[in-house]
Amino acid sequence: MRILIIGAGNAGRQLTLRLCEEKHSVVMIDIDPDVLAEAEATLDILTVCGSGSSPQVLEEAQVGKCHLCIAVTDSDEVNILACLFAHAAGVPRNIARVASPEYIHANNAYDLTAMGIDLVINQKQECANEMFQNLRMPGAVEAFTLLAGRVLVAGFRIGDDTPLNGSTPATCPRPDLIQDIRMIAVHRDGELIIPYGSTLFKAGDLVYILGERGRVKKFSEWVCPHLKPMEKVIIAGGGDLGLMLAKLIEDAVECVLLEKDEERALLCSSELSKTLVLRADALAESTLTETGITNRTAFVALTGDDEDNIINCMMARKHGVVFTVAQIARTDYIPVIESLNLIDRIVSPYISTTHAILHYLRSQKIKAAALLHNLPGELLDVIIQKDSKLCGKKIREIKMPRQAIVATVLREHEVVAATGDLRLAADDRLVIFTHQDVVKKIQSVFLK
Repeated sequence: MRILIIGAGNAGRQLTLRLCEEKHSVVMIDIDPDVLAEAEATLDILTVCGSGSSPQVLEEAQVGKCHLCIAVTDSDEVNILACLFAHAAGVPRNIARVASPEYIHANNAYDLTAMGIDLVINQKQECANEMFQNLRMPGAVEAFTLLAGRVLVAGFRIGDDTPLNGSTPATCPRPDLIQDIRMIAVHRDGELIIPYGSTLFKAGDLVYILGERGRVKKFSEWVCPHLKPMEKVIIAGGGDLGLMLAKLIEDAVECVLLEKDEERALLCSSELSKTLVLRADALAESTLTETGITNRTAFVALTGDDEDNIINCMMARKHGVVFTVAQIARTDYIPVIESLNLIDRIVSPYISTTHAILHYLRSQKIKAAALLHNLPGELLDVIIQKDSKLCGKKIREIKMPRQAIVATVLREHEVVAATGDLRLAADDRLVIFTHQDVVKKIQSVFLK
């Protein structure tokens, strides 16, 4: 697929890296020649210097030959205009990153999707959604929902003291917990393993499970006994991201928002109904003491400074916080922070945007795809068509690659266990986990 990316910032580079790994042909546009030269030196791409909203520059990039246009510059107007021009030039799919709520929540007369922009993404909202899932399931390295929220996918790290360590799915000491979930993947030393009954779990494994939220939550509490559901969340930073997160969580858990700017603190207070907003500096020792930290408190650092966020989380740990989350804009910091175990969870709006866009890039019959941040695989949401040869077949009778597994089935709004004896029916929705290398084989099985 030939893809045009407009904007060579953090989001643009993250996207380009992933798309090049998937063997797509990428053309990148940016106004900064030095940034383009750096990208071209490390990636197999073509570059064009200029504004993505310029018809002349788009023509130079041969926009009419592209199958997809993704505009992720820092300017909403450039992104919108570039996608509208690309749509006019015949590009089938167009994606724009848009920050201003004026564009996102405009009335129907100004709906961007009706004008030819297929996907409009707010990177801060994507990041807030990701953090919300992390806070609801703190034991999970990664968690997100599928099938309109009916099914939860979560990844858990196996530690030396984890009760699953040294056992297999067949010998798990709590069979009552795993009979209602599906273990779909194990990531061990860079290797992807599809688990079977005899697969032995080891310390350090990243195990992914799928099931209804309540059942996954029970599994989480058992496999990570030291991490209980949070009773309080303290957010440092009342910017757009902090405010979005507070709006998401204030109905579910006690929330405290720290913002040192008086005017911004007043604005946050007017926007929130249940959150306690304090005008205070989160880096001050007295502030953390006054917030009433308990042994079931999470701390989220969302200031505009990476270093402040790191220090904030370290101070919060010192005061007894059991779970820390920090926004890190510089993606080159992330491996170092993770290796030193300074913070429990790191989020980046750029990475969240990358994943949201990559989820979109699948065929229309495969309705949704969720790329896992920490696992070299994908979850595909497949619809069984009425004329499909798979109708009436048992799952065990389908010739699938060993690097893929049917994780669950949604049938008439009911989640059904994906056992080998389950016969497929028209309109069934299957969630399939697959290694990236066999995605095309899965498509050939289910889309023929």
